[in-house]
Amino acid sequence: EFVTESMRPYASAISAQFFCVGTALVPLADYYLQDWRMLDFIIAVYSVLCVLMMLWLPESPHWLVTNNKTKDLKKTMQRLININRSKLDLRDIKIIPVPQHKESGNFCIIFSDIRTLAIVLGLVYQWFLTSFLYYGFFHMVGTLNGTAHWNIAIMGIMEGPCLIVAGLVMTKLGRKKTMFCLLIIVIVTCLLSLVNYPISNTWDLRRIFSLIGSKAGSGPMFLVVYILTLEAMPTSIRSIGMCTCSLIARLGAASPPFFLDLCQQYYSELHYLVYVVLCLFALLVTWYLPETKGETLKQTLAEGGALKQRAVSELTSTNTINKIDTCSDSSLENLSPIPDNTDQKSTDFRILV
Repeated sequence: EFVTESMRPYASAISAQFFCVGTALVPLADYYLQDWRMLDFIIAVYSVLCVLMMLWLPESPHWLVTNNKTKDLKKTMQRLININRSKLDLRDIKIIPVPQHKESGNFCIIFSDIRTLAIVLGLVYQWFLTSFLYYGFFHMVGTLNGTAHWNIAIMGIMEGPCLIVAGLVMTKLGRKKTMFCLLIIVIVTCLLSLVNYPISNTWDLRRIFSLIGSKAGSGPMFLVVYILTLEAMPTSIRSIGMCTCSLIARLGAASPPFFLDLCQQYYSELHYLVYVVLCLFALLVTWYLPETKGETLKQTLAEGGALKQRAVSELTSTNTINKIDTCSDSSLENLSPIPDNTDQKSTDFRILV
């Protein structure tokens, strides 16, 4: 929420590198420590450091806007002005209160509109499928030579460059087209994985294509669906919406062991065919989802945005700050139109320059 649309894929790809580092460090630490209590202690200490870091981070201006936090909003904006070394003076910014909305934290608001509900369900399916594919492919680690610790560490490192490439592609093609490409990669690799041609005593094409599908396909899908979801959902329901999608993703992560065992009872390669079918359906879901590239983060559903489009012709020339960036000097000058006839239940503050 601090980063402008053009820089969001880069920022997300960079932050995702630390996920890859964590994936590599945990198994290596366990390999050398051989003590789960010590490993648990190290993770707990690191978690305390994360809590201390959170105290330093500023609160999201988008959240402050939608929750009537006027004083905190001014402090945060002044801090962002200082970080960006912007020439904008806080005295030139006037915060105009309007009637408070009733959307904040109310996820049930999505059930009031069929199109909004369909988009949210599509996003939930994408989260489930991404997690289901990622951890399903991850079980191929057990078929590789060497220790599982080093195999997991190497796979975590391999994922980093794939995420960087996905971030670069998103800035050029957009979110939907990038997701299309990743789904096609997974479909192709799954079909090729049906061919069991041994290259040596330890490697065959099936394992190679499964690893490619895992790292080049399902891995970057996490990055795309994450950005697509946070850009599609307005600030008023973004937190609860992301948590709901993440909850469904945990179900996808827990399913592969049971699913793979079930497939082995009927056909050893059945799981690849199921992956293909699920990805084909995901292509249809992706086609229906809105493209959020260039989309300004919205505060509420009533403001429009990806979940609830509003005609541009209905908007006036009044300007309001709708996105703030800590990496760009012009972040506080990113202006977007505001409706002339503001919905009495839609917003609480407007920031005018």
